[in-house]
Amino acid sequence: MTSKTATSTVHSLPNDGREATASRIVTADPSPRSSYEAFTEPPTGTQTPNPLLGGHAEQKYPEEGYELGAVTSRNAPPPAHLSNALEILYLTRSRRSNAGEMAENSDAEALSPVRGSQGIPPQLRNLVTEIMFVLVCSSGQLLFSYNLGNVTVNLSAFQAALGMPSGEVPWLMGAYSTALGLTVILSGSLADLLAPRLVIVAAFVWLTIWNIVGAFSLTASRSILFFFMRAMQGMSVGVLVAGSMSLLGRVYSPGQRKTRVFSAMAAMAPLGFFIGALQGGALTAHLPWIFGTNAMVSGLLMAAAWMSVPDIRPEADLPGSDVPSIRDFDWKGAICATAGCICLLFGLTQGSVVHWSPYTYSLIIVGIVIIAAFFWVESKARRPLIPNSLWKTPGFAPLMAAYFLSFGSFVGAWQFFAVQFFSRIQQKSALTVALYLLPNCIAGILAAWIVSKLLHRVPGHYIYMVSMFCYALGPAFFLPQSANTSYWALSLPGITLATFGPDMSFAAASIFITSNVPRSYQGSAGSLLVTIQNLSSAIMASAADSIAAQVDTSPSGEIGLKGLKAAWWFALAAALAGAVITGAAVRIPKEVEKEHVT
Repeated sequence: MTSKTATSTVHSLPNDGREATASRIVTADPSPRSSYEAFTEPPTGTQTPNPLLGGHAEQKYPEEGYELGAVTSRNAPPPAHLSNALEILYLTRSRRSNAGEMAENSDAEALSPVRGSQGIPPQLRNLVTEIMFVLVCSSGQLLFSYNLGNVTVNLSAFQAALGMPSGEVPWLMGAYSTALGLTVILSGSLADLLAPRLVIVAAFVWLTIWNIVGAFSLTASRSILFFFMRAMQGMSVGVLVAGSMSLLGRVYSPGQRKTRVFSAMAAMAPLGFFIGALQGGALTAHLPWIFGTNAMVSGLLMAAAWMSVPDIRPEADLPGSDVPSIRDFDWKGAICATAGCICLLFGLTQGSVVHWSPYTYSLIIVGIVIIAAFFWVESKARRPLIPNSLWKTPGFAPLMAAYFLSFGSFVGAWQFFAVQFFSRIQQKSALTVALYLLPNCIAGILAAWIVSKLLHRVPGHYIYMVSMFCYALGPAFFLPQSANTSYWALSLPGITLATFGPDMSFAAASIFITSNVPRSYQGSAGSLLVTIQNLSSAIMASAADSIAAQVDTSPSGEIGLKGLKAAWWFALAAALAGAVITGAAVRIPKEVEKEHVT
């Protein structure tokens, strides 16, 4: 073997023991070399004489590591056992370092909570807090239908307790729905500009107070107070729904976790209607306790909201831009929206009561004109109630048109008259009617679960189209019925299948809308969908009631079976029209992980 200049083997190992590196010399010498030679390099640094070993590289000990050197004689080859030992030491140390690093990373991933768009949002402490937070926010949708269910199954009982004529019965529902519709369109924008936690807790307090008032207002002499109480209920729930949409939209970025949360919120509507109907049916003989138990429920939810809702403040949509505040609230647009909705909803609700007197037509026309002015004001506003970009989003307008027709057909033209069919035509008790609506609850939860699993896998307009056909199945199964038709033959499948309509469409539409507006507009966008719900319910109920009354009305003013079927034909036509619009113009892409738009 040719003589080579003695060199020192230098291995650099960091002090923390997590990395091992070795410098190799690549030479042009093609001859085989020992393992020791492969790991050697010329000495660097100042050459210092050593009386015993001769010259060698000065040992340096950097802060990040230490050097292990093997120094050999200038003229003698290194011992074989030393070269092998150094190579084994290097390889063993390197493998241990890599294994330790992988183990530490694995432990860190296992112990650290899952965060980010698919994990627990950073605003929430842990999974328990997140579950409570989602339940509290979803309670707005639950209470929305809960306060409808416990009155719907007891229309005759409330009419008798308040001494009302048949023509005023629609206001038992209308006072609540009208106030809710007026409130939600304003409170959505306010929740975006204020701390939503304070808004939601205050709404629960207000709802609890007026539920207590309702328990003491069920007499003929206090009927006006009772209707005012129903309006205050609607106002409180409107604030809850809008504030909850704002919170959920700001906490959850578009993605699979947001899809699941909004689907859970959609499931609360059928669950709330069933629970409310069951409660109302069980307390028909004790009507004041309906509102007494309501006060207990809202009080518990108020405490849960105080403990679980994070104190989120408004944020700027873009770095360097101004943070929106209450000074940016569009008061002109709010006044136009409120005045227009009051005229329109009052005219529609009162129209069926007074058989469309001239003043009801006038109110409806004035309401339409003011709403048209609202859109003009919004186009000029610096910060409109609803972002102008949303109206330009492809597919948004036909989606809203289809939702208006289908949801209105479900609530206003089918479900309301289906309850009357059970109670008046088939002479069922309020509790039996409530139990008949149990499939509504089960199917609604199942529909929300299906949406949560599919919306990130298939385009949303397929889900939306299926929901449109489900809307049509409700009236389709009720049209052949008679007073003696078995519940199990037609009513059960009709109620079950129709419930897939509102729950699938609400989840798909709400996710689509809130994913296409900035973070600071989440409440406004969500409140728009709820406003469409209330407007469509009022308009379609008024139209269906007018059609039914023209076809079949008894001397006492009650609508007969032929009139109910006429309303269901109208509901079927509206739902199918929504399906046609969806198939022709609605396109909703698959839900993907992304940040809020800016």
